[in-house]
Amino acid sequence: MTRTKNGAVSASEYQTFMNGAFTNLDANGNGSLSAAETSKVLTPAQFSTLDANGNGSVDKKEFMTQVMKDFASADKSGDGQLK
Repeated sequence: MTRTKNGAVSASEYQTFMNGAFTNLDANGNGSLSAAETSKVLTPAQFSTLDANGNGSVDKKEFMTQVMKDFASADKSGDGQLK
């Protein structure tokens, strides 16, 4: 991740980090996350939120869509950075 060292996390920094997090969580490398793969970091309710299509797994698009929504919600000033 490219860091600006300005005390804030930009949307692009966060997106890069979360792409890596998805890869790390995908233990079997099949391109989707199961509830078992995420059980140490997500509650069942959080997993269900990520599983937008309800098929029992979370693909990278579902994952990234939700985490970037979370970033936008946390960005109260709307400046594209979390401080």
